[in-house]
Amino acid sequence: MSIQLDLTTATPCQNFDSVQGYITLQDHLVIDVDDNIAKIFGYVSRETLLNNVDFVYSIVPENYRGSVRERYLSAIKGQLQKGKLYKDVSINGRTLSLFSLAQAIKVNDRPALRVMIIDITSVVASERKHQAQDRMYRALLNSSKQGVLIHRNFKPLMVNQAWVEMQGAKSISQVLTMESVISIIPPDNRINAMRRSNNILAGNTPSFSSVVENHCLDGSKKHFNIYDNIIYWEGEKAIQVVVEDVTDKVRLEQELLHRALHDDLTQVFNRSAIYDWLKEPVNNHTEISCLLFDIDDFKKINDQFGHNVGDEVIRTLAQTIKKHVKILNGVVGRWGGEEFIVFFPRARTTYATALATAESQARIVGERICEEFRSLQFLGFNRKKFQSSVSIGITDSCVVRSSRSINTLIKVTDDALYQAKARGKNRVSVTPEGRCVECEPKTAYLR
Repeated sequence: MSIQLDLTTATPCQNFDSVQGYITLQDHLVIDVDDNIAKIFGYVSRETLLNNVDFVYSIVPENYRGSVRERYLSAIKGQLQKGKLYKDVSINGRTLSLFSLAQAIKVNDRPALRVMIIDITSVVASERKHQAQDRMYRALLNSSKQGVLIHRNFKPLMVNQAWVEMQGAKSISQVLTMESVISIIPPDNRINAMRRSNNILAGNTPSFSSVVENHCLDGSKKHFNIYDNIIYWEGEKAIQVVVEDVTDKVRLEQELLHRALHDDLTQVFNRSAIYDWLKEPVNNHTEISCLLFDIDDFKKINDQFGHNVGDEVIRTLAQTIKKHVKILNGVVGRWGGEEFIVFFPRARTTYATALATAESQARIVGERICEEFRSLQFLGFNRKKFQSSVSIGITDSCVVRSSRSINTLIKVTDDALYQAKARGKNRVSVTPEGRCVECEPKTAYLR
């Protein structure tokens, strides 16, 4: 512990609620004191002290007399500029902490010293109590199972072992030597993290915790529940962040959400999730394309090779569709047993370009999927190889404005799929004029 008091004049100290007084020395003798000095050294009055004390060293404990004599000689020569703290001085059965500051003066034209003495016993005791509390606080943090980081502008000031282990650091010292821990926050979230920190420092401590993703120091990615608040660390504002590792919980929630939205067999959207996806295009009156897929003669595959092989055929078609639709910012869903549906925003183009294009983008995608799928080979019983095919119905253009227009779009696309089946299967069929019957003339949307 160190208490630094740098007083260079004999002006009475106003910063301590404690006793302070003056003693005047000449030739090592006490020639004057005030009542406060008498009280500090255990005398009832200044007169009592003056009548009983000649040399100043008689009121100083023996183990301090050497240093007091050296300071006296230096002060007389004008070589002392700073005060001196004496801690745990035993005086008349009491243990005191005193601060002294000497000023060279003249008495009867001869060198003398006027010494201000302040009893700061309560200050030292308070500082020791604060340090004891600080040590206790640090001990609690270090033993906590929760990760704790104290930072100022993301510069780490204190961290416990639990935080080090959670964030994949090598040691506490490694973290404390970092200029900033902002690097563990994903780049897209750093501005929000800094804004949150500034709000806390401004006194707006959030009343709720937040779940964040961190890119940990060992390269792993984890999710943490954080509680952050303002504290005073070594006299200045800082942010204390308490973290809990909730990675397993977040992953479970993500898995449950994924299961709620996706078909178990193919991992594409289920019908409910498809309708949720369509809400945004409807709200924005988006022009979209729709494709419906149905595996040809699927019942024969199940009857001849079994449902496990049939499931493999379904999964393979789903993956083939996803591969071709991915770049179109579209969505793939399982519509029924062996049926799939696709929606994607239709590319805007000029009318002249549209007339010059022999086939629509939707038809091109459909033809590619149809061709690739029929080229694939599957293994049945006894490793017998077979091939399958798919029929596809397409509506190239529909501006969706309501659930009614969605239902109409799906119906006309299903009619096109029926036509593909009726014409021999293993082919693509496009809705007449390529658009939904509820749409305005196609030219109105080509610009």
